[in-house]
Amino acid sequence: MLTKRDFLTGLMAVGCLTPAGRTAADGMMPMRAIRQFALGDMKITIIDDGSFTMGVGMFGSNAPEGAVGDLMAQYGLARDKAEIPLQVMLVDTGGMRVLIDTGMGDVTFSGNEPDNGRLVRSLETLGITASDIDLVILTHGHPDHVGGLTTNGEQTFLNAGHLLPQVEFDFWTQSPSRAPVQLREMITECRRHLLPVERVLLSYSDGRELAPGIRAVAAPGHTHGHFALMLESRGERLLHLVDTSVHYIAGLERPDWSVGADIDKPTAIRTRRRLLAQAAEEQLLIAGYHFPFPGIGRVLPMGDGYRYVPMPLV
Repeated sequence: MLTKRDFLTGLMAVGCLTPAGRTAADGMMPMRAIRQFALGDMKITIIDDGSFTMGVGMFGSNAPEGAVGDLMAQYGLARDKAEIPLQVMLVDTGGMRVLIDTGMGDVTFSGNEPDNGRLVRSLETLGITASDIDLVILTHGHPDHVGGLTTNGEQTFLNAGHLLPQVEFDFWTQSPSRAPVQLREMITECRRHLLPVERVLLSYSDGRELAPGIRAVAAPGHTHGHFALMLESRGERLLHLVDTSVHYIAGLERPDWSVGADIDKPTAIRTRRRLLAQAAEEQLLIAGYHFPFPGIGRVLPMGDGYRYVPMPLV
């Protein structure tokens, strides 16, 4: 059980958008927020890589019309659009520095201004260079998770091993012309960041220990080869849900609502229910890649779903 004294007070800073015409690729994105805490002997750092916005209907494509907006309004949130933050996790196992996903890099989704790609600058604030990273674990191939793999078209983390399930690489690097129309733009972005690191990519499978204390947990549905991760040290455990639940309210309180970005929606729902039930029953600390900074908390049963309770890291 984590106690208050286990947590380390981290650094936090708030930045702003780059000047007009500048992008994350220019290396000008300032650090936004960093938080550190301990999990047993592991030192975990959460880096806020930025954010993007999308319509709230994305979080309930099978929900009654207006239901998602009504749910958001109950929490004082906008009925039409939601901010989706990006929380990259750095794990120091004591012998390795491990990145879990890489943020968006120079990717900017349609309809958004550049507000991402802060990972490398944030690492430098901690006195860590890109060359100091030993391992990059990619949980799936979406551009908001692999965008930081490259800088100006070249591999960012030159000394690191890179892990990505083979099914993810194959799907997200296919010829865009062969993909469904609605995925072609995304696949084009994925290819731009995955192909330059193809030679260093290794695959992984369910249950494998990817680094000391970090185990792969199959979580298909969001993408075909999407993975969650279980972190454990000295009996303390954290389940990183990644994109099993994209929104911290809709995904937990209405786990049977389909997410528009989920490739296999029925499988995603089953995965979501399975991992949320495990987190609640075993009283696990959880992390959500798109949850509000720093995205660490617990899951409690609530009706037919669950409630996310943020954990104050103080």
